[in-house]
Amino acid sequence: MAFDIAVFLVLPLAIVIVVTILAGRRARARSEDYDSDSVSFVGGVLNALFTVVLAFFVVFAWQTGADLDGHATTEADAVIDTYWQLAAVPQPDADRIRALLTRYATQVADREWPALTEGRDAPEVTETITELRSAVTALPVDAEIVAEARKQALQNIRTIDENHRARVEMATSDDAFTIALLIGTVVGAVLMLVFPLVFGMSTRPANIAVMALLALTLSATLYVCWQLMNPLEGFFGTTPDAFRSALDEMTAPPNT
Repeated sequence: MAFDIAVFLVLPLAIVIVVTILAGRRARARSEDYDSDSVSFVGGVLNALFTVVLAFFVVFAWQTGADLDGHATTEADAVIDTYWQLAAVPQPDADRIRALLTRYATQVADREWPALTEGRDAPEVTETITELRSAVTALPVDAEIVAEARKQALQNIRTIDENHRARVEMATSDDAFTIALLIGTVVGAVLMLVFPLVFGMSTRPANIAVMALLALTLSATLYVCWQLMNPLEGFFGTTPDAFRSALDEMTAPPNT
């Protein structure tokens, strides 16, 4: 955290203040001799472009996190529904499948989630899904109530599998478009800081204060963008709480 603050806030602020003071010592800056109309027009265009790119980035990056959370919630709900559907299934089949469901939720929360933050998956989770599907498929269908539970469980496992695949794909793949938007945001922020120094800005305290405030604002914006690029960690990161809640429900003592 301290390193991030130093990189995204303190360092850019210090650089901008120093560069503003040095640039303000130029003769042209001291004379304040420049075409204010042209400067205002170009500055307005840069500001508009930066705002548009930033808005697109925030929308796409935020949606990625929301989609990951949605897939995880759908998975966990299907796990819980399957767990209770097994009430109609005789022993020991019900206990075996319930143990697999508990193992699945545990693997996702404790093993797969940390692996996804590093850009890799956990193959054992896919193996558990395969075992679940095989165990449910092997349930007897001679009793109508068991056959119905089997049918519903297979549908739930399909939901689990589809959402798991989508979640892993989103977490481990590189979104080139979002990365391009982030680069555009960084470039736009740099231009916003460099432009007033290029056309000439004096070292009056008011000008230095404005540049410092601009640098602080843009640095904080880029820090938020960086956090949004990591949808499984950081301030806005999605957590495996849905699976932990499912585990709590499946492992809770009866009648509590």
